[in-house]
Amino acid sequence: MNWKRSVRVLWLCNFMVSAGMTMVIPFLSLLLWEMGVTEHHSLSVWTGLVFSATFLSAAIMAPIWGMFADKYGQRANLIRAGIGMGLITGCMAFAASPMALLALRFLVGFFSGFITVSFSYLARVVPRDHSGEALGTLQTGSIAGNIIGPLIGGALSDLFGFRPVFLVTGLCILLTLLPVIFWLEKDPVVPQTKENKASFKEVFRHRPLIVLFIATFLVQIAVLGVNSMMTIFVQSLVGHSRNLAFLSGLASSITGIATIIGAPYLGKLGDRIGQEKTLPILLVLSGLFALPQVWTDHLYELYVWRFLQGLVVGGVWPALQALINAQCPRRIQGRVFGVTASSRFLGNLAGPTAAGAIAGFASISAIFALSGLLLIATGALVGSTTHDRAWREDMKEKIAAWAHRLHIRH
Repeated sequence: MNWKRSVRVLWLCNFMVSAGMTMVIPFLSLLLWEMGVTEHHSLSVWTGLVFSATFLSAAIMAPIWGMFADKYGQRANLIRAGIGMGLITGCMAFAASPMALLALRFLVGFFSGFITVSFSYLARVVPRDHSGEALGTLQTGSIAGNIIGPLIGGALSDLFGFRPVFLVTGLCILLTLLPVIFWLEKDPVVPQTKENKASFKEVFRHRPLIVLFIATFLVQIAVLGVNSMMTIFVQSLVGHSRNLAFLSGLASSITGIATIIGAPYLGKLGDRIGQEKTLPILLVLSGLFALPQVWTDHLYELYVWRFLQGLVVGGVWPALQALINAQCPRRIQGRVFGVTASSRFLGNLAGPTAAGAIAGFASISAIFALSGLLLIATGALVGSTTHDRAWREDMKEKIAAWAHRLHIRH
């Protein structure tokens, strides 16, 4: 199987899906206003519900789609996700009320997960000594889509209105089915037998996997919490500027650009020296670059710290995925990545909620303290686990060597 071609195909697909799904983000609250939700508090509540509904249903369904992948393969899972996400997103153009839009956003979550499934597909087909490089390259596709999607969505909504953008988004997602069907090879599936039957019990028997699930959840809280409050924080620095949206968008885009630069190189570095060594270091460095943002009082200073953090964060997700892939037996790989996706979606849901609560009770800058400390603590957790495992493996090798010597002697 030509895994490099698979990386290129999925990079294009991830770019299209990410760009499509983020096209609608800039005007969700404006569409709700158009539907009649004009009171400020109600608009904030409805915007939060519509934005987060997808993550909740996606977290519920991800393990079930993991079982589907163990039986039919991740390529079939990609086709399933593309069809469901594309058709339901297109239907949002015809939502007549906030409740209808909320229901469709919740429903699309049942079929979502294209990005996560594409990582799982590559983990199956890429040689393990190249997994960091491949997953790091793949990540740049979704990040590039996240950067350009809101720009395209904003321009299209200004030209044609809000609703046609949902149709464009749905079409973008459906078009990804063409390269998946015609250019992507079917991934191997381990036959399920009575003696070799996959189960979720086996997934949670592996302590290193549980630690990596927790790390995935905490990283998403740390990253999404800051991103959700970036506009408010930038406003606290520059006041009511006319180009506030551009300045806050630039703060997020700078991090994304740095991630695109850093992810492939850090993935290769992890392949060379070991992902279990690089991941704790990257997490701690990410936290250390987040903490100075608490005391930032100038916009350009914020941009510098966001860029430095983005360079390091780019290697975290590929390293997590590569380690999860290395830890799980092939027959339960779909279930493992299903639980990973649930952890990620729950982090996406909890991050903005936690950040909003902290900003309300303390200050907006305190969310950077939350982010930094969470990342450092996660790095310590992962580091201690991988260190203990390496120590145990080393002891096993020494005991086996001693036993072999005794056997030769006697």
